[in-house]
Amino acid sequence: MKLSLVIPYFETYELTDKLLMELTIQQTDELEVIVIDDGCNEKRLDDFTGFKHIQIIHQENKGTAKTRNLGIDLAKGEYVGFIDCDDQITMDYVETLLNAIDTYGTDIINFNWYDMTQHIEVRKPDNYAMWKAIYRKETMPHFMEGLGYGHEDVPFQGEIEEGIRSGKYTITYLDKLLYLYNSNRVGSLLWKKTHRED
Repeated sequence: MKLSLVIPYFETYELTDKLLMELTIQQTDELEVIVIDDGCNEKRLDDFTGFKHIQIIHQENKGTAKTRNLGIDLAKGEYVGFIDCDDQITMDYVETLLNAIDTYGTDIINFNWYDMTQHIEVRKPDNYAMWKAIYRKETMPHFMEGLGYGHEDVPFQGEIEEGIRSGKYTITYLDKLLYLYNSNRVGSLLWKKTHRED
């Protein structure tokens, strides 16, 4: 198994269904997809268990950091990547990353992403989102738990960046658009946070 993709799921069935359908099209024996339903008990997701490379896990709500850490622990792949349940990927996402693993074999493989709200491509991304790269499982850190939504990415990426500076991690940048970010989606946790009433 070369690549494990971890998808924390929370109340976005239509978008997640579209994402998983795309991943079934890109199915290969070198890929596994771990979907962790974080407290929704969304039984419609179980329809995808008929695809041997997709694993659906239901759990009580534990938050994003604990859910991602569970995905890391369960992953059988040499590399681990993350996809948010309301985002999408390009049609060559899996093939491109599997080829990059074979070609480069670095600890981190970084790639471009597209903001579907702002309609811009972000090249050589330096944001804190963990989904802009895949990581070698044996060297990657876990997420710090208990920080609240949106904050768990900061120490994770801080450790990654410090590891790159110190030479602990090797990194390859692919000048390739692979990830489609559904920024500020109405109803998302980020949207609710920025639109809450005082």
